Amino acid sequence: MDIERYFLETLQKSAITQGIGDDGVVLANLPKNLVMVLDLFSEGVHFKREWFGCEQVGYKALMVNISDAISMGAVPQYALLGVTLPKKITPAEIRALIKGIGRACVEFGVRVIGGDTIVGQTLSLSVSLLAYTPKPLYRVGARKGDLIMHTGTLGSSYQALHTLLRGGKVSSHSKFYAPKLKACARFMQEARSILHVGMDISDGLFAECNRLSKTNRLAFKINNPLYPPHKRAFLSGEEYEMLLCLAPKHKLKAYRLAQKHRLKLRIIGRVQQGQSHYHPKIWHA
Repeated sequence: MDIERYFLETLQKSAITQGIGDDGVVLANLPKNLVMVLDLFSEGVHFKREWFGCEQVGYKALMVNISDAISMGAVPQYALLGVTLPKKITPAEIRALIKGIGRACVEFGVRVIGGDTIVGQTLSLSVSLLAYTPKPLYRVGARKGDLIMHTGTLGSSYQALHTLLRGGKVSSHSKFYAPKLKACARFMQEARSILHVGMDISDGLFAECNRLSKTNRLAFKINNPLYPPHKRAFLSGEEYEMLLCLAPKHKLKAYRLAQKHRLKLRIIGRVQQGQSHYHPKIWHA
């Protein structure tokens, strides 16, 4: 079987594609702020085949990129796929992979407009996402005195990983398999104008605070006494919640918007003079 051809033909029949067939794609009359994000999702690095079905792989590969776009206040619209298919992958597995990609695309109104496929040893997806926003939100822009907050609850992906490592089972609805981004997306669109900084939590809260500290040359001090002390809240990667900064005067507005979209929002500290030196867990050596 011609694996690449079968993949492309099946993808084209899935009703989520637009303009596939050329070596590249031309997008005319681009708005001022086109946001492009790219992430890899590779077997043996980001997932194990014994843990992930092909549909789950396809879905999460897209959602990882969509999370990046959301964190910048952007609305995802187009995707380019780079796919490495294992030699022994079956037609049923290819269909499942495309089904997962399709579910994410339909959920967020994304169209696949091109890409490339090869046959290799392991399953891997590279996704380039094109998104639009009138006002991008960056990692730089924090101000001394800003409140630090994040959406949702942290730690479940850490717990899921340890359950799997011990041979246990994790629900297919777990954030580990299916990041929950719809409420975040709606919140970010409305809250974008009051936020100073935005990024998603993919490598753990400690790691992201260190990054923001270095970028902004300020300390991101986690000092809320009500914040859960369990280490998994600080170390858990692949949470895909939003880590945000805003002025204290906008706190109530942020909470009202979060409540409107049924989204949890937690204040965890403040931006201060200095530098943060947390000790994160290294997830991908």
